[in-house]
Amino acid sequence: MAVNDVLGALGSWDLTLKPTTPPDTWDAIGYFGHVAFISGRLDPAQYGDNLLTAARYVGVVRERSNSGDDRRTKQVEQGYELGGVGMAMWLGDDEDKGDVYENAVQPASASFATTINMLLPASGAVTAGTIYAVPGNYSGRHQYETPRKAITYVCETFTASSGQKVGWRVNGNGTLDAGPEANLFVTDPRCVISRKTSGKDTSGIESVPGAFGVSRDMEDFSTRVVLLAEGEGESIATGSADISGGLNPYKDIHGGTLKLTRLASESDTTVTNADTRAALLLSQYTASQDELVVETDNYYIEGSFDVGDYVWVWDPNAGLVDNANEITFRGERLNPIKLQVTEAKWPVTEGYTVAYRDANGVWYDLTDHVEWDGSHTVYVTVGGFARALEGSGTQPVGSRPSQDTSIPGTPVLVTPFAGSAYLDGRGYTRARVIVQWTAPLNVDGSTVLDGDHYEIRYAVDTDMIYPATWSQVSQVRWMDLQIWAQPFAAPDQKWQVQYVAWGESTAQLNDLSPGVGYDVQIRAVDKAGNTGAWSGITTFVASEDNIPPSTPAAPSVAGSRIALQITHTLGVSSGGTYNLESDLQHLEIHVDYEPTFTPSNDTLKAKVNATAGMIQAQIPAVATVQVEETSARYVRVVAVDKTGNKSGPSDAASATALLIDDAHISDLTVSKVTAGEISADWIVGARIKTADTGARTEMSASGFEAYDAAGTRTFFADATTGDVSILGRLRSGTTGQRLDINPSSILPEIRFYPSSGSDYGFINALSSGTDVNLGANSSSYDDDGVQCASRTYLAVGSAQLETIRSDTQQRRGGYVWAQPDALFAGFNRDGVEGGTILASANVGTFGWNDGTASTANLMRFQSGVTRHIGRWRDFVSADSNEGLFTGSVVATSGATSFSVGYGATMLTQPLPLTSIRDDVVHSYAITGSDTSGFTITISPAANGGWSLYFWCFRI
Repeated sequence: MAVNDVLGALGSWDLTLKPTTPPDTWDAIGYFGHVAFISGRLDPAQYGDNLLTAARYVGVVRERSNSGDDRRTKQVEQGYELGGVGMAMWLGDDEDKGDVYENAVQPASASFATTINMLLPASGAVTAGTIYAVPGNYSGRHQYETPRKAITYVCETFTASSGQKVGWRVNGNGTLDAGPEANLFVTDPRCVISRKTSGKDTSGIESVPGAFGVSRDMEDFSTRVVLLAEGEGESIATGSADISGGLNPYKDIHGGTLKLTRLASESDTTVTNADTRAALLLSQYTASQDELVVETDNYYIEGSFDVGDYVWVWDPNAGLVDNANEITFRGERLNPIKLQVTEAKWPVTEGYTVAYRDANGVWYDLTDHVEWDGSHTVYVTVGGFARALEGSGTQPVGSRPSQDTSIPGTPVLVTPFAGSAYLDGRGYTRARVIVQWTAPLNVDGSTVLDGDHYEIRYAVDTDMIYPATWSQVSQVRWMDLQIWAQPFAAPDQKWQVQYVAWGESTAQLNDLSPGVGYDVQIRAVDKAGNTGAWSGITTFVASEDNIPPSTPAAPSVAGSRIALQITHTLGVSSGGTYNLESDLQHLEIHVDYEPTFTPSNDTLKAKVNATAGMIQAQIPAVATVQVEETSARYVRVVAVDKTGNKSGPSDAASATALLIDDAHISDLTVSKVTAGEISADWIVGARIKTADTGARTEMSASGFEAYDAAGTRTFFADATTGDVSILGRLRSGTTGQRLDINPSSILPEIRFYPSSGSDYGFINALSSGTDVNLGANSSSYDDDGVQCASRTYLAVGSAQLETIRSDTQQRRGGYVWAQPDALFAGFNRDGVEGGTILASANVGTFGWNDGTASTANLMRFQSGVTRHIGRWRDFVSADSNEGLFTGSVVATSGATSFSVGYGATMLTQPLPLTSIRDDVVHSYAITGSDTSGFTITISPAANGGWSLYFWCFRI
């Protein structure tokens, strides 16, 4: 099981699940779902789609298999295997399948960001992430190719024109980042690949060693590129580029300058881009092909570099040396070359979280069911690229057919056009029309055999005088009308273009404005891109709105002696509320004495506004009719749209007499509300707000909101979800014990204040790219005249617990520093180390160091051995409580005994271990020992000068 991550390509991954995997889990895994590999153990149910950005790798499922025989134990068990490719597949797979541009995408002098956004898949499979600016503009045409090839082509072109390398990547969450590689990858290397030992230099440069192979060749070396661009036959456009003289030191057998011209073909490249593309191709072949494959078992590369990052590579034996570069690693000067990591293959081992995300965004944890890879070997390819640039110059070079000079004639539109009105998905009335034409010949009279498509363009006719009915005019104020000859102004609109495949003779134009005149033209285009002339302008009027609104539901009516109050919830008679059509303009209120009366001008008592805004905001239409109710009255409602079409009348509703001071008060203004107490519940169907613009607060069905003077929403409490959004500072109080969130704009911060005083502790966060470092600090305190604080600092790759100076952030006291591969504990005062304790997984040790450099004294406990480096206490300076000390003395010549004094009187009697240096062999014994010293007796007597060596252990 391994992941193979490749720069600018699909890569691959595979995974094996245990036979004990629950069938429900296996059944939930479907094709084109996503599997995420995350370092460390996380709960997918808790983190959800955040795993897509936190994962080391996200792959697309394309392979599922299960079998009854695992071919190793020969036991019949159910095994499960998954496999697939990387996220780049959503731009186009290895067989050039994907969201292919069937209609041409043609950027014209567009910026880099605009071009990339135009080339994103129309399906939305990949959306824009961060698109960085690149100098220059791009013009081109892309059709019948995948977004992956088109975006790669554009990045390569901007690389040549801007002088900086431009690339792209698809992130785990399906977004695309594109721009200069300096914005996408690490271009200032912090890692060196060599035959040096692993580790990190004090400058921060890491070393990755291992078995690696180097290959270099000049098979593709070229001194000139001639590019055959667009065109056919004798009209083929060409571009060329020549190598710089300093890059071609080579000679032929006669001493002449080496000349190797490469021909390439790109029929989609325009004339303006031909030289740029030729220079880009040549840049791939002006030096040797360098490739380095590193195989390592003892170094975890994650965090050192990712695919796409640049690293230093140094191997003098293989010629991987560049004198223009110089770095220092552990005191040694190196001259490495700078290469890009193009591929990384690493095993999926225990310690990862493996999670699956289905098409509905539901996450499944596969970690407990994974058969982990037993290998720890990682393969990294540096500097290796395909022999030819992908997607560029890959067409066969040779003769092309003669240029297609035939031009299609002009199609003839067949009038009149058929059309009708319809309701769109939002409930508005729109019009459609069917345009018909006859196929043309070529302008030279020949039959069109290479027809590709038709282009139809249409726009509002601004010269037409638009008629209006009295019903339509009655809905508009006099001041809003235009001149007598044209009471309604024509809308001003640009051409809209629709493409129709060759062989069709009709096309339907939708989403037209009813009753509005349109101009339409058509032209033919052949497969060579030759376009015929536009036909003459044909004008037609889109179908009028002749669709009446649905019959409304019966209203609610309340009556009194002085008036009727009618309330309607804008619903249709078949059921529901606020579901009448969106082109509704008003309601007619009809009142009579019979329940089955027919509405007429005599029964019309009022008109009340009823619009799409009221339907969307669910605001009922309310009207008061001044009709004295002395007998039963019946009310029916008729809906009228913007064009004047009227619905059938609703069922009748009878009036119900209520108190005047309740249902019959329909116009209650603020000036009518005097001092007193409102004891009833109020239901407000709109908004309560302090102002329309500027600094204000609002309360509505959505929740509570506050805005600043610029109109930016600073507070929102969502009534549906309960979520609260605050833009600015949040405090639980202004004095005393309190909590203060985001007090400044420098860093995200939470402050904790005590019951008194101005000091505070705080938690803040510092972002580093896509990562966040978190710190928790106590309030400051005085340490011998220096303001200090206690701090916990959780950074990416380390966790620290320490006391620091408040002014310089230097350590001032004890500290603990935990990393993935080591633990430090010690004492540091203003940059001066006072001793450290180290535990490291890399060297398998636990040790103590007194912090001195020249006379380092340390104790190290290592697997299988304990080491002490330094000096033991000499007996002449031993204290009375010394536990272990050593010494040596020169004894008296010819003596048979010698006494040694400790100097200090020990708290308890030491146990001495002794040895004698002399030129004769002695038998000896300790004949006296107490807290002040000991006596040793030897036989025979000493021969001349002799020395006594001893260790003393006090118990």
